Amino acid sequence: MAAGVLKSFVLSFTFVVACAAQPSFLLPDDVIPTKHVIELTIDPDKDTFSGRARIDVELKKSTSTIWLNAKDITPGEASVGSRSARAEAAGDEFIGLRLDAPAGPGRTTISIAYRGKLDEKAIVGPYRKKSGDDWYVFTSFTPIDARRAFPCFDEPRFKTPWEMTIHVKRSDKAFANGQIVSETEEPDGMKAVRFATTKPLPAEVVAFAVGPFDIYDGEKAGQGTPIRVITAKGHAAEGKTAAQSTVEVLPRLEAYTGIPYPFGKLDHLAVPEFPFGATENPGLIVYRNRALLASPGDDTPEKAHAIRGLQAHEIGHQWFGDLVTQATWNDVWLSEGFATWFSAKVMDEEQAGAREHLASVAARERIMATDASPRTRPVRLPMTSREDTKGVYSQMVYQKGAAILLMLDNWLGEDKFQNALRAYLKRHAFGTATTEDLETAIRTSTGTDPTAVMDSFLNQTGIPVIRGAVKCGGETPSLEIEQINPAHQWTIPVCWRSDGSAPAQCTVLKTSKTAISLPRGSHCPAWLYVNARATGYYRTEWTAEQLNALPLNQLTPAERLMLVYDLRALKDRLNVSDLLGKLGGDAEPEISKAASEAMLSK
Repeated sequence: MAAGVLKSFVLSFTFVVACAAQPSFLLPDDVIPTKHVIELTIDPDKDTFSGRARIDVELKKSTSTIWLNAKDITPGEASVGSRSARAEAAGDEFIGLRLDAPAGPGRTTISIAYRGKLDEKAIVGPYRKKSGDDWYVFTSFTPIDARRAFPCFDEPRFKTPWEMTIHVKRSDKAFANGQIVSETEEPDGMKAVRFATTKPLPAEVVAFAVGPFDIYDGEKAGQGTPIRVITAKGHAAEGKTAAQSTVEVLPRLEAYTGIPYPFGKLDHLAVPEFPFGATENPGLIVYRNRALLASPGDDTPEKAHAIRGLQAHEIGHQWFGDLVTQATWNDVWLSEGFATWFSAKVMDEEQAGAREHLASVAARERIMATDASPRTRPVRLPMTSREDTKGVYSQMVYQKGAAILLMLDNWLGEDKFQNALRAYLKRHAFGTATTEDLETAIRTSTGTDPTAVMDSFLNQTGIPVIRGAVKCGGETPSLEIEQINPAHQWTIPVCWRSDGSAPAQCTVLKTSKTAISLPRGSHCPAWLYVNARATGYYRTEWTAEQLNALPLNQLTPAERLMLVYDLRALKDRLNVSDLLGKLGGDAEPEISKAASEAMLSK
């Protein structure tokens, strides 16, 4: 009877622990991974694969249950240190490792054998696709699907080195984030491909690929990084333009950050089907075929420019997202917003100086349309479920995040902002960061606290509207700037210029209205433009008198384009047909097209 009671107690205790301790979404903080070692056996002709994960961890306290992320994985034998453990799938996102007696605190190693599947229909996790007569295996892990390939700690805050070995057919090639350090023949026509240990990475940007690939070897780029383009069999020549694009783009990114490309080799992998245009896996960036490759008939200057623009975004991630990773999915803008802004900045180097910011203004206008609609959402948004993460890559994160960075860059000064970002990258290199960490880096480096501005635009939706006026009745002229739609209280960096101000000057509008006294003896400005360089994330309202005084030929093309967009958005407040007609004849096609569309919409 005593034995039966004891057995019942143990079963009840196990049941209680399992129910009470299973995470709802995020893993507990009491187990911290320090390294993932993954061994896989993959044959692209088969729809399943096998693997073993060994994870070095730090147990913060004594525990009998360790939770890992895993999805569509069948666990086998497992151990924690020298002791056997029971590996049990729990819910749809986790595996629990059960020990008969508590382990920790301290360091130990988790080991789990398992089997997984290679999906042919869904392009998520590890999946396989056919190109020609051959099967290939690819991966798509962002944001939370590395757990389909191996049990792991699948959150961005858990960055560790990754060591990978893949067993494949001798006729196949294997690629991963790290360099190949050895290939060893094995029985039954197999070989083991072992890769160098990576720098610390979050699971979502770990990647691998297996199949009979071809390789285009490009020139080394930047400060000596080897460049390759990996394609399906027979398509290597189509990678020439992509390889040359990296030679042109990478040095610009290194020059801005002041940090050489941080991940050794750089492979570009072309895949037939992919859920995104590309993903920034360090050392193994993945792209859709049509976005990366250029056949002889498609190898045009326009195609090359598009490839450079896409690479500028993905390679830009190597610093913003990979070198420094957002600590949580709430702050994905620190990755995607930065890569969007950074790529636009370096691609502007290919434009004549007068065309600076034209592409950014046009992109910002598109996201402003969303931000002014019921479909809007804040840039920063908590993620508490897999369902939530379906919106983690909202265009608000990319485009509004980039627009906010453009505004900060102009307000703080490009040199100061660059120095602040360099300090941020060095301070958090190979680690994680939050929005608050970025604000601290900017404040420390520039002497200006951006917190109120950044929080105002990152955490609220909508678009502030301002207007400016010249006041010249007294002895000293002044400018008056005010918010006119205080549904929210915005803290707005307003940069302005007039016929009496060169270069532009900036002020922070913290209340509904502010007055700026011009220096004693200043003449009364004949005109005022309160979105200098067209970098502010706000609308400007105009009076007919102000518009008549505005010298269009003294505005930059970006400022004229912003003027068109503001007039179109606020067109119900005054008749602007004549001015739009003049702008419709602008030499810049973007301005002419926008003005024509604005006139048609009246």
